[in-house]
Amino acid sequence: MEVEELKTKILKMLREDEEFRYAVAGIIGLEEIIKRLEKHDEKFNEILERLDRHEEELKKLREDMNKLREDMIQGFRRHDEILERHEKEIIKLREDMNKGFQLINRRIDTLGARWGIMSEEAFREGLRGLLEKELGFKIEK
Repeated sequence: MEVEELKTKILKMLREDEEFRYAVAGIIGLEEIIKRLEKHDEKFNEILERLDRHEEELKKLREDMNKLREDMIQGFRRHDEILERHEKEIIKLREDMNKGFQLINRRIDTLGARWGIMSEEAFREGLRGLLEKELGFKIEK
């Protein structure tokens, strides 16, 4: 019997003879290969399940991060609004202080003009008393 003829008969038997097919499968270790493939399938399915869980967790984290980003943007907007109000208040306060300093300068000039150069010491003492008592400043020199 030739090799080609033998191959043809073996292939025919594998297709048609179930018992022969199982015998050959056992000999070549097909059952072991199938068991290993089944184990790999189980592990692969476990990995897929874990991957699905991770994807869900990532989705939740992404949603939380987007919510946090929105909260931060709103917080920055509120902060900017408060800052703008405070800047306006500081500008107004600075203007009021400048007006007050101008008023004090005019009064000091008026006092100096009334007392004249000869009463410079009395002027200094009067100014010291005014600044210390009225405005709470401490005059050292």
